[in-house]
Amino acid sequence: MADKAQQDETDKNIEMWKVKRIARVQKMLGDEYGTASNIKSRVNRLSVLSAITSAQQRLKLYTKVPPNGLVLYTGTILTDEGKEKKVNIDFEPFKPINTSLYLCDNKFHTEALAELLESDNRGCQWLNVGGRE
Repeated sequence: MADKAQQDETDKNIEMWKVKRIARVQKMLGDEYGTASNIKSRVNRLSVLSAITSAQQRLKLYTKVPPNGLVLYTGTILTDEGKEKKVNIDFEPFKPINTSLYLCDNKFHTEALAELLESDNRGCQWLNVGGRE
């Protein structure tokens, strides 16, 4: 009985910590918004401010961090027709992600996600080069 109560308390503390993480990220984004307001290039400034606002709005949809973490990409891309399009992508990765990263750049960084796709096997892997067995 004591173990169950202790586990419930631990689970509650973990959930509170996850909620605080979202609040901490929201605060960081608010601070970043203030800094981005000083970007000299009007086009760049508006793009960055829009992306930060989108991220803040998207985070409001979450009351806690999902079990495997949360990945959020927000920004503007160029379509094949050469037009700008706002994108917001948020999802829980299929495996736990232990990286906390905020980048404001001209591309989406997916390196941490690529690491999740790497095989857990540490043995030999065969690669067929040149079409020969």
